[in-house]
Amino acid sequence: MKKYFLMSGVLLFLAAVTYAQPVVLTLRASYHESFLRIVLEGDESVIEKRLVYQRGNDVLVSFPNTDFSVRTETENIDYTKMGQDTLILSPGEFRGLKVFTLKDPSRLVIDIYVKEKKGAFAPLAPGRKERKAAPALARSVVIDPGHGGYEDGIVRDGSKEKNTVLDIARKLEALAGSATSPSYLTRGSDQFMSLSERVRYANSRDAAVFISIHIGNHKGIVLYTPVITRQVSEKIMPFVENQGQAGYTGESMTLLRAMKTAIAADFGSDMASVMPMPYSVISRVGAAALIVELPSFEDADYTDDFTTAIANTLHKGLYVYEEIRTQ
Repeated sequence: MKKYFLMSGVLLFLAAVTYAQPVVLTLRASYHESFLRIVLEGDESVIEKRLVYQRGNDVLVSFPNTDFSVRTETENIDYTKMGQDTLILSPGEFRGLKVFTLKDPSRLVIDIYVKEKKGAFAPLAPGRKERKAAPALARSVVIDPGHGGYEDGIVRDGSKEKNTVLDIARKLEALAGSATSPSYLTRGSDQFMSLSERVRYANSRDAAVFISIHIGNHKGIVLYTPVITRQVSEKIMPFVENQGQAGYTGESMTLLRAMKTAIAADFGSDMASVMPMPYSVISRVGAAALIVELPSFEDADYTDDFTTAIANTLHKGLYVYEEIRTQ
């Protein structure tokens, strides 16, 4: 009798496995100035298992021991399934790729730096509407490492804020500069710059995004938002050289949402808090602008791995900002 029930249980289990519906992953893609972005969206438990490989001119995406199907969103993307748990993407010749995940909803993002914009998309199916590719940020990204020169910022056990934030800013510049827009540092060395000089520099570079990086005296990451502190008549505003945040508060709030999303994905949802900051450099910049104040020297070990992780998270925030803008 025990053998009978055991055999019945095995058969029921096998039947359940046999007739289980495959997981559905939504696949979409968009061209940017120098890379092709491919996004796979689905259940978080599946996305977390992803393994991404390069094989020649193909990109292999595997979700081990997961039977999945693919639903394309508006475009037919050139891909093939290999077995039950692997997807082969064929973008043509490319020179590198970057891979990261996002949450809410859970997504695997693969940025493929293609040599030519050929071969990434199959012809559109009849009756389908072509999805508009997310535009690149035509303007620049300006990264502002706080302090510098005789202004050390916070100093703890030989570590100086001015040097640590410059290291992070350089890493972020390298990441942002390899993607859609030129990126600039307000200071590239240990030099003093006044707030007015930083504002003028950012506005002279036609910044789309301005991020000022600092270290604070707290455990988490504080995102400071700009506050308009001087109102100008609407008749005069078009003739004012530096309009500051007057026309950019919406974009700054979008950048705030994007950075919070990236920080939550990498460090946890409780890591970021938000505070307004009037009379600051960001209030006078004509771009989406934030001050990012990182954890204290006591609460974080600013090793090379940690500063690289921070730079990657801020870079992810720029990607999310771009994604939100084009929705």
